[in-house]
Amino acid sequence: MAEFICIHETDASLLPCVLRKLKGSLSLGPPESAAGVGYFQSDDVLVRKRPLASQPPQFLERIAEGVESEAVLIASGSLSRAFKEEATLPIRFKRWLFALAGQPEALAPAKDALTAALPQSLRRAARSESAAEALFFTFLSRLRDAGRLDDADVDAQTTARSLAAAVGEAERAFEQAGARLPPLAAIVTNGRVLGALRRGHPLWIATIEGLSECAVHEVGPGSKDLDPKVRAHRALRAVVLASGAQPQPPEGARELAEAEVLALPRTLQPQKV
Repeated sequence: MAEFICIHETDASLLPCVLRKLKGSLSLGPPESAAGVGYFQSDDVLVRKRPLASQPPQFLERIAEGVESEAVLIASGSLSRAFKEEATLPIRFKRWLFALAGQPEALAPAKDALTAALPQSLRRAARSESAAEALFFTFLSRLRDAGRLDDADVDAQTTARSLAAAVGEAERAFEQAGARLPPLAAIVTNGRVLGALRRGHPLWIATIEGLSECAVHEVGPGSKDLDPKVRAHRALRAVVLASGAQPQPPEGARELAEAEVLALPRTLQPQKV
């Protein structure tokens, strides 16, 4: 079962502190054959992917070790049986990262229809033969139709609507085959804005307003506000999205309603679409 956790936050240097806070409250579910992390540094989109035999308690911290970014997408799941970087989630294209939660292989009946509708430029850019990648490229095609594919300042609402339109295309392909769209949750981010949706697969959102404690930086309830590192921790704001069953979701977390589409702009104020 593929799952993902995505974090957008205000202080790149405090990402390890956020991951440490989330340890024990969020999980990527049962171990998958592979996992990856995508993140943003300046104008670069970077990814790390590796085979995965188990998921230790410190998994989130380990897979993102050394990463300092205001946006990170961690995903488990592979689009092929053998480990291949291009078939391991999350998928990257230009400044965009994409992840899918659920059973990616269950989307196979929609692949031919989705691929056939893509413009040639995007069809040639595909690196795997998976329906999940075809869904991602359908999202990119919708951005292209709106003239926003290469727009670094594309807004969150356009992003979320384009993702919803892509999933709608997949649903129509299933309906034409006399079947139903399998349960899924999907997410896209360019490091600035984010779009996500739930279609039958659990998806949670939580907001972190400041870090009152951090063992690594020796920040605690009695710390003085005059200390710059204390001020930085207490000023931090983060939004976390996590797919799948979460037995101990963070305090204040909300499960998205079925068919809910979410847009997250740079202000980190979630918006329903």
